Amino acid sequence: MNTTANQHNAATGKSMDMKSMARTALRYWWLFILSFVVCFGLLFLYLRKTPDTYIISSTMLIEDNSLAVFGGSGSGSKSNSMLKSIMGGGDVNVNNEIEILSSESLCAKTIAELGINCRYYEKKGFMKKQDHYGTSPIVVEAPKELFDTLSVTLPFKIKVHADGKADITVKKGFFSNYAELEGVQLPATVKTPYGLFVVKPSKYFTPKHEYEIAAKVAGYVPAALSLQKDMTIDLKKKKTDVVYVDVADSDVKRGRDILNTLVRLYNERTLQEKDRQGMTTAKFIDERLSLIYKNLIGTEAEIEAYKKAHNLIDPAVQAKAVVAKDDANDNTVVALETQHRIAGMIMGFITDASNKHSLIPFEADDHSAPLVRAYNALITQRQHLENSAMDGNPALVQLDQQIEAMRANLIGSVNNSLDALRIRINKAKQRLGESQGEIGDFATAERNTRSLYRDQAIQNELYIFLLQKREENALKMAAAQPKGKTIDAAHPGEDPVKPKKLVVFSLALLFAMALPVGWIYAKKLMDNKVNTLDDLRAQSASPVLASIAHAKAFDHIVSENDEAADEFRVLRDNLQFMLPVGASSVVAVTSCGQGEGKTYVAANLAGSFAMLGKRVALLDLNIRQPQVAEAAGLHAVKALTTFLSQESISLDDIAMQSGSLPGVDIYPAGTVPPNPSELLQSPRTAVLFERLRANYDVIVADTVGIGAVSDTLSVARHADAAVVVARAHATKDADVARINQLVADGKLKNAGVVLNDADRA
Repeated sequence: MNTTANQHNAATGKSMDMKSMARTALRYWWLFILSFVVCFGLLFLYLRKTPDTYIISSTMLIEDNSLAVFGGSGSGSKSNSMLKSIMGGGDVNVNNEIEILSSESLCAKTIAELGINCRYYEKKGFMKKQDHYGTSPIVVEAPKELFDTLSVTLPFKIKVHADGKADITVKKGFFSNYAELEGVQLPATVKTPYGLFVVKPSKYFTPKHEYEIAAKVAGYVPAALSLQKDMTIDLKKKKTDVVYVDVADSDVKRGRDILNTLVRLYNERTLQEKDRQGMTTAKFIDERLSLIYKNLIGTEAEIEAYKKAHNLIDPAVQAKAVVAKDDANDNTVVALETQHRIAGMIMGFITDASNKHSLIPFEADDHSAPLVRAYNALITQRQHLENSAMDGNPALVQLDQQIEAMRANLIGSVNNSLDALRIRINKAKQRLGESQGEIGDFATAERNTRSLYRDQAIQNELYIFLLQKREENALKMAAAQPKGKTIDAAHPGEDPVKPKKLVVFSLALLFAMALPVGWIYAKKLMDNKVNTLDDLRAQSASPVLASIAHAKAFDHIVSENDEAADEFRVLRDNLQFMLPVGASSVVAVTSCGQGEGKTYVAANLAGSFAMLGKRVALLDLNIRQPQVAEAAGLHAVKALTTFLSQESISLDDIAMQSGSLPGVDIYPAGTVPPNPSELLQSPRTAVLFERLRANYDVIVADTVGIGAVSDTLSVARHADAAVVVARAHATKDADVARINQLVADGKLKNAGVVLNDADRA
């Protein structure tokens, strides 16, 4: 777990080490120069190719005074509202006008009028071209109908020679053409799948002059769509009717012409709409006036005829007289009906047996009234007599007989009254019906007359109203003004908006720095090798003993005065702190992998110890791939493999000396045996180190790389210290981690690491 954590921390430290990044950046100085050359070269080409583009601006007020001629509000406001819809009046909607200004149709008309659907560019030097607006020496023409339907942009390349002949190409793509003409005389007709085009010289053409013209020929609609992208039309401020119109263009004159033409065409369109609306309104009003005049004359004649037919002089006075007569008849009927009902109630009262001796509560009419009063008088008399007389009293009997006789007379009289009243009622109702008939006739006549008068009044008012509106419409047409009023004429900005030189220069500088830094950073992040001494220190769990710099002219054995000799002295001095004092020491030299220079380190380490006057032995125990003898320039017949396999061989029999390593006894590996691991683990290996310790102060053993674990550990168990060689830019992080694990497991004791082939500061 600890080893894994150390590895993580080490890797992180390596990737985020700014000092290491700075040193790496210095090592790749050429990459920064190349990045600057490329980025600023591209910047130069971009600025060379991209023309300066300016914003041409204009402001205008959108207003509509079309309803000023209609007057104010008041009683005629409803009729004015009706005429607004007929005559196209109403408050202007600025957002709608902005949409009209930026519409495809208006832009297409602007393009067609200025002829800028064909753009011409003349080559002027390296990646430089001149944009001709109205000054091109060569032009491409076609019928207006063709430009109306052309849906693509055709690139023409026209090369005119000094003799006046021209080569014309219409490109279809990178590798094909719509048309290709060579050596034709101008004007020339070019046939394409979209139609016929004529290429001819303009008034700006100079004979015997060579031209290279690139023309982009587009239809009105595609050109209008492109213009819409370059334009900005919006409200200058909220709650105002002022709009600004901007267009981006590399030619200031063309930009001004575009804005001025756009505004002019917009105003012409609004004036044409107003004229068309005015003519339509005038025609409508004249037609209605003629019709209403005829209706008015007809209504007056109809009123006259109706009065004659119904004997009407003054219908109102005549109607009042008839109504008064009807009221009198109605009152008579009501009075008679009332009397009849009263008489009926009296008849019902006196014929009811329960009312035999009761007073009649009311009188009927003048005819029966005396009888009723006389009857009530007898009833009253009887009631007085009844209170004092007994039943059977002669006076009471006589009085009852009188009452019965009176009741019979009264019934007859009431019946007569009822009959008389019925007759009178019928006659009164007859008179009432006659008067009501007269009223109905007069009501119908009055209603019809009023209807005729109403129609006459309406027709008359409409006639007067339309006469007024005809004059107002004529005034409106005479005083028509465009909706758009220019406040600020089209003018360009002071500085170009494209290319933004400061921005692109900053971007070029940023990319020139960022690209190599990013490459270096990515390289370090993806790098899984030990590159510097700091990398090794960050990753290794063992102490770093020394750093051996890269040798320009490599030799296995360095001389005493060589620069690398000092580095080996540092290694020797640091290693002595790890060795036992006053005793013979064995140093096992191994490496993380193959080709990392352990033989080089072992040989020169032995030579460095010999410089101290110590007795030094150099053993080549890498019996799988021995290299010490070759490095020292020796050829051995008997060697360590012979000693380990034959007990009769002594150390003196295999010891050798080399002039390149004075003071060092060299023990070559010898012939590669078939069983190297078993040979190194045999008892003779222990005997070997025992005898060597008896004869030498320092024994340096060049062993197998750490990959052959068993061979290395077979030698390491006899060593007092182990020196692990890592090679810069070759040893992988995983190899260092494996060594850390061996140290952590106690399989590799008292170990230190050396960085070989390191970059020189």
